Amino acid sequence: MGIRFTGNKAIFGLLAVLVAGASNAGAEPDKHPAKSGKAVNYDEMVSVPAGKFAFGKDKKETTLPAFMIDKYETTNKQYAKFNLDHKYDPTMANFPVTMVSFEDAKSHCEALDKRLPSEQEWEKAARGTDGRTYPWGSEFKESYAVTSETDFEGHPPQPLRVGTHAKGKSPYGVMDMSGNVWEWTTSYEERYSILKGGSFFEDREMATTTSRLRSIPDDSKDYVGFRCAKDAK
Repeated sequence: MGIRFTGNKAIFGLLAVLVAGASNAGAEPDKHPAKSGKAVNYDEMVSVPAGKFAFGKDKKETTLPAFMIDKYETTNKQYAKFNLDHKYDPTMANFPVTMVSFEDAKSHCEALDKRLPSEQEWEKAARGTDGRTYPWGSEFKESYAVTSETDFEGHPPQPLRVGTHAKGKSPYGVMDMSGNVWEWTTSYEERYSILKGGSFFEDREMATTTSRLRSIPDDSKDYVGFRCAKDAK
């Protein structure tokens, strides 16, 4: 069973706002700059082949067709291209966009002729086919993810620039699938949308490949973002 938050009744959501600010626009600039001088293509997508994988904590054998998924979480700069009202500090351009509802995320993906991934697609892209607990393996490594255990160097906990921890990539090379921000999927449980991945606000227990959060679709939080997917041609 996933944790559920519903609007302003979420205690930890309120705490996140108090700690990290109401949006990315007011957060501190990234103090963990990328070490490589190589230009990053934030629009890059990764191919996930068709086949079986172990889904969920019980590692149920599940088969999916091939699909594509964004290598990085959607950034402020990317989101602003189709949402002109979205304002952000230039230093936050390549941070994950937050404060977006399910419909906001869905509409952005559709503008790119993409879609949100299902929970099953998201999880396969994060853990591969061997049922690993984290994108990189079975043991948690603080320097591979952005969680409440991250060293924020004296700054309030917050998302970091997408792709900051390259060593935390999934078997398919997908970034930030453990922590940073929760991500919307198209999957539902009763009237709740399912989000995946954990965030900067929770510890390692919520940053596993099987962790899930339930939310009302029209909610928006400063620890929730998304990435897009699409069918493989």
